[in-house]
Amino acid sequence: MSRKKSAVELWIDDHREFLLLALIIPIGKIVSVVESIIAGFTYPDPADHQLRVERIRADVEHNYSTKTGEMLRTDRKSQSSLNVRASDKTAAKKIAIRGLRSILEINTHSMTVTAEPFVTIGDLVKFLDKRGYELTTAIEMKKATIGGLVLALGMTTSSHKHGLMSDIVESYEMVSAEGKVIKAVRNGENSDLFRAIPWSHGTLGFLTSVELSIQKAPKYVKLVYRPFYNLDEYCKEHTRLLHQNPPCDYLEGQVFGKNRAVIIEGYRTDRKDAQAKKVNNINLWYKPFFYKHVESMLSLGEGKTYSELVPNAEYLMRHDRSMCMTMGKIIPHANHPLYRALFGWMLPPNMSLLKGSRPQEERNRAILQQVYQDIGFPSEHLKELLEHLDGEFEIYPLLVYPCKVFDYGGMIRHKGEHGKQWDGTVREKMYLNLGIYGFPKAVRNGDKTYRVVEKVREVEAKIASFGGFLHTYVDIFTTEEEFHTMFDHGLWNEMRKKYKADGVFPSIYDKVKPELNPIELMEEAYNEAVQEG
Repeated sequence: MSRKKSAVELWIDDHREFLLLALIIPIGKIVSVVESIIAGFTYPDPADHQLRVERIRADVEHNYSTKTGEMLRTDRKSQSSLNVRASDKTAAKKIAIRGLRSILEINTHSMTVTAEPFVTIGDLVKFLDKRGYELTTAIEMKKATIGGLVLALGMTTSSHKHGLMSDIVESYEMVSAEGKVIKAVRNGENSDLFRAIPWSHGTLGFLTSVELSIQKAPKYVKLVYRPFYNLDEYCKEHTRLLHQNPPCDYLEGQVFGKNRAVIIEGYRTDRKDAQAKKVNNINLWYKPFFYKHVESMLSLGEGKTYSELVPNAEYLMRHDRSMCMTMGKIIPHANHPLYRALFGWMLPPNMSLLKGSRPQEERNRAILQQVYQDIGFPSEHLKELLEHLDGEFEIYPLLVYPCKVFDYGGMIRHKGEHGKQWDGTVREKMYLNLGIYGFPKAVRNGDKTYRVVEKVREVEAKIASFGGFLHTYVDIFTTEEEFHTMFDHGLWNEMRKKYKADGVFPSIYDKVKPELNPIELMEEAYNEAVQEG
């Protein structure tokens, strides 16, 4: 049984938003500015990359030779990551690797850029945009690191054309458990390791650099917004656009109710368009969050469209200020015009401070009461899944991204291929990614016996039956056995043995599971709610 809260604790619970507005967000902005200044003065020299790698290699080799039995982890602080977990690294040996944050080279002949793993998407987008280039695929969160995205999952609204972030990688450089520097190339040396690295979460070695494909960047992205007022019509049109040839450059759906959705098509362009009403810098601090801007398009009416031009780099970062639709859950008044005008420049919050200041009880409550999930599934199941989520949770808005999923025989396999030996044929299938962030209707209505964890597990099982997958930056409520059923560990196991990673690096499940047992937490909370009546 949980203890009774003090008056101070109750006041803090009721005024969390006030504390965020008055203290955490302003202090976080100051911290972010100071961190940015320090980072500028301490930016590692690209020419010294091999020296940094050699230091890491020597540290890992020493650990391997002494056989301490400690698992190896990076020295990155848990609160600095964008995942929801509070990883405990106290029992692990931490290798100093977070200094790998240099952009090493841009090669306009091979159309690639090479960067160290702790380079952020925001820094890389800015670097490339100044030179007239962009990543072939890039997500919208500035503080996400390149290493995290290629070792787990990164995708965006052009992923129906180019796939995941790991699909635009040409080569990886990593330090193995034995302290050897290894290069894995898409169609060259160590290509089996290359196929195993995506989704491996650093469990095969320490990533030290990654080479990614780039393309010429346009000046603008022309956005065309179309509202829909019928679920069948929305799903039908989304599916048509997903498979049309040639495809639009960007495709995104935002669902605001069972029969209320907006499709956004994006087209890369260097010219102003007579059909576009204006050039809109959607990321200015006083502008509405992008998803609220999209929601306003529902007022257009049946069959109507609205077009505008958005500067390319601003489009790529369009969900950063609102933390991908979650800012409104953290600070309900953050999108108010007065707040945006006076304090919008402080957003998004400093993630380290926001996560580090989170009380344990708030973390528990997030697991027990909130659905915070990103799920990938074959596109033909869109309507079925939307109907299920509406009937069970009634959480809106929902974010729908397209994604071409390639089966290389790695962790992600198409339905029917799981557990089979890969025959060398690269298969592709159109998936959708759906982001669900919020409190279910039952929780909003005060039902303390509603079993959120159990309901999320039902969604996880449904996704698995479709041949889909879960994003791993959110809470994973599957058991380890269920996780292995969803993700094919065959090639990963081979590489763990080949590169002596067993017993040196944690398993993938150990790295992505919640720090608390969600099922036990749910049962305890449910029993307390029943006893309280």
